[in-house]
Amino acid sequence: METLLDKVKKAVDYYYMLDGGGKVVAGLSGGADSVCLLRVLLMLEAEYGVNISAVHVNHMLRGQESDRDEMFCIDLCGRWNVPLEVKRVDAKAYAEENSLSLEEGAREVRYAVFQSVSSGGRIATAHTASDNAETVIHNLTRGSGLKGLTGIPPVRDNIIRPLIFATRNEVEDFLLKIGQDYVTDSTNLCDDYTRNKIRHQVIPALCQINPSVVNTISSGITALETDNSYIEQQTELAFKECKRETGILCGLNGYHKAIRCR
Repeated sequence: METLLDKVKKAVDYYYMLDGGGKVVAGLSGGADSVCLLRVLLMLEAEYGVNISAVHVNHMLRGQESDRDEMFCIDLCGRWNVPLEVKRVDAKAYAEENSLSLEEGAREVRYAVFQSVSSGGRIATAHTASDNAETVIHNLTRGSGLKGLTGIPPVRDNIIRPLIFATRNEVEDFLLKIGQDYVTDSTNLCDDYTRNKIRHQVIPALCQINPSVVNTISSGITALETDNSYIEQQTELAFKECKRETGILCGLNGYHKAIRCR
């Protein structure tokens, strides 16, 4: 049976996440997923020739709880001798100034901090197979084509997601086995956000039909990624051929609609 570490190495190798070694900055919130990410990366540091550091973004949204998370991350990185940068950003003010939802605003400022701290190196975020399943279900609910069904990209530019094959339950079991504590964001416990409703209500209902539904969706996503990549490749080749010969609109008529609709 695959362990969580096996799944991480599988993802890292399959998507070439750590090829060439170098600097990797782990996004560290203090929650189970990000703490697991940091501990696993430290375990793989020598094997892949990478240098691990961390960044914590305090969004200043939850008062004392946000400060508690910040102090937890400082203490954790101190215990494991991990270089840590802590950034405080007013996510609420940013969201209001840019007419964004609080969730969107917090995400934008978080990734802006990640990019500034990474200095062009790799950024590791703690998205899991469970997050991916929730994203796909969310996209299906709103309406989505093939691209939306591929979920969260395992690699996007300089962002890597080593936990993308691991479920949230596997993350928590791993932390329990190694005796590693973490903090819990209280906003993840309520159903005010659509993603939380999917996490707390939809996924458990699907698990009654198929207890391995998250892993099943994860396998389906990997297959769809391959299909989507092939169609994109063929579309690019078709457009290049049309430009060379007859012009885009006329030349595409003979191609499959999967290419014409791109």
